[in-house]
Amino acid sequence: MFRRGPTVRPLRPAELDGALRLALADPLTNTLPGSRLAELRVNPGMLAREFSVLGSDAAPQAVLWGGANAGPVGGAGEDLDVLARSLASRRRTSSSLVGPRAAIERMWPVIALAWGRAREERWSQPLLEAVDAPAVVPEPTLRPARPGEEDAVFPAAVAMFREEVGSDPTAYDGGAGYHRRVAALIREGRTYVVTDEAGEVLFKADVGARLGDVAQLHGVWVRPDQRGRGLARRAMAAVVEQVRRDHAGRVSLYVNDFNEPARRAYAAAGFRQAGELTTLLF
Repeated sequence: MFRRGPTVRPLRPAELDGALRLALADPLTNTLPGSRLAELRVNPGMLAREFSVLGSDAAPQAVLWGGANAGPVGGAGEDLDVLARSLASRRRTSSSLVGPRAAIERMWPVIALAWGRAREERWSQPLLEAVDAPAVVPEPTLRPARPGEEDAVFPAAVAMFREEVGSDPTAYDGGAGYHRRVAALIREGRTYVVTDEAGEVLFKADVGARLGDVAQLHGVWVRPDQRGRGLARRAMAAVVEQVRRDHAGRVSLYVNDFNEPARRAYAAAGFRQAGELTTLLF
């Protein structure tokens, strides 16, 4: 008798709790997609557009994110093969494929046949968690950005995006959408800055994603004329203190393996490697 193999289907609102439980089984690895799942609690009509599920309603084997970013939540072995075929069958709308390195290495050969070459492949991105006491005194002037400072933070955010992602967030709509994102992070108390006397940003970092007891830092940036002076080390140590106070007890981030100055700054701030992610940019 012919039996169909496992299939990936759109995630329904009734399955959201099961998908979140799967993400929360490893919140450090799944912070980015899990954070988006949690956000969609208030807009469950979007779930099926961005997430698919493999397995039972209450206890899914794996979840597939296919929104602004794409990647797996959970799954191993043949489950990842099924997710890869599902992504490969769709027109690519995601700007990146991101997830645990072992999972992306298994999925990518299938996806690449349909999506073509990535613009940039960042195979080794150490996933770090702040676990040690910092080796530097935290920066005393670091603080949450305040509503009304959006126009001061926006140029720093754009500069970070251009450097880190390699594309321009102002290219398509003059930056209106990205400005709204910057404003939302400030409004929610998720952007931390060091400024000079004129109010210009010298350092910034965002709590870009939150899941369970984990807050993941994104958008870390130091103004070029301030680099190499120890500001990043002191400011990152202060970020950890303030994020733990304001958002979550565990603070994480991921960094490109080749970015030695950033890795030294994070190590001095008490971060240690807890995993490895991969990001492919399109």
